Amino acid sequence: MKCIKNKKLYTAIPVLSSLFILASCTASDIELPYGSMENDQSFTLNPVDEYDTLPLFAEDIAAVSDNLITASLSEEDAVFSAAVYNEDDAEVLYSLNATERTSPASLTKLMTALIIFEKFGDRLDDSVTIGEVSIKEEGVQRFGLKAGDKLTIRQHLEITLIQSGNDAALALAQYAGDSTAGSRLEEDGEITGEERFVQMMNEKAASLGCTGTHYVNPHGLDAAEHYSTAYDQYLIFRQLLAYPEFLEIINTPSVQISYNTADGTVKTKTIMNTDMFVNGGKDVPEGVTVIGGKTGSTATAGKCLILLANDMSGRSYIAVVMGAKDEGTLYNTLSELLKIADS
Repeated sequence: MKCIKNKKLYTAIPVLSSLFILASCTASDIELPYGSMENDQSFTLNPVDEYDTLPLFAEDIAAVSDNLITASLSEEDAVFSAAVYNEDDAEVLYSLNATERTSPASLTKLMTALIIFEKFGDRLDDSVTIGEVSIKEEGVQRFGLKAGDKLTIRQHLEITLIQSGNDAALALAQYAGDSTAGSRLEEDGEITGEERFVQMMNEKAASLGCTGTHYVNPHGLDAAEHYSTAYDQYLIFRQLLAYPEFLEIINTPSVQISYNTADGTVKTKTIMNTDMFVNGGKDVPEGVTVIGGKTGSTATAGKCLILLANDMSGRSYIAVVMGAKDEGTLYNTLSELLKIADS
């Protein structure tokens, strides 16, 4: 399995300064650093013979503006948004409604995991005692955690990312939110650990440039003002590639979770990866290796999946589909995106 090195994000000049410079220049003065219309890339002005480059964005991130329809997908009208990015060359290979807001469902858990890796990446084997993590909504994915159960942070991440357990994501949020209470208590006032964690999620999203994202919970169950975009999910997902443990977890078809229950007994459950490319439920296109990803599904969001894949040459791609009408459409569309990547 190929691990992706963490790439430095080079911050550009502040937005206000950028706007001032842009306002004071003409198209003949500046060209943005993502190529010209002659090479089918986005974020460009008319090409000129001589120009100054303005590094408005990190040059190792694929930049999306409008739709980039490089091939016709068979079920394009049955998904809300879709995109595939060449991670090695920071190139957009296909983009449909990638900056349009929609419900992210359990893709939300990627941000939850990112914050946990950042804060506790060297303490994944620490034990966490579960608080009140009941999810009142019926028919949603849950592991079955009870107050007083004890699991490691790593096990919580496995349940959150492999099984997409909403109770594990909530437990992680409460633990991380409560862990920061001492340093933020005066600023936050009387708020819960979950609420404090959601603040952290939104702060992190803003720092990554996720302008189309806003969270109100750590698991992704449908809620007003909880939304994201396919492009923002790409920005979040690529940050997680810096963590080998994340790549190991999402590449796991199934895992046994053994933990201490509140009554002192040891309980073991086996959980399956919800990504059917990883668990063997769907065939991967020839010449492509799927490392893994994260699924999402709610009534509002439809079917969603973002994943990392390699071609036979070892090049890496991130593909994402949000708002597919059903499971068949989701995996058929992703297969076609991966074929675009491998062509």
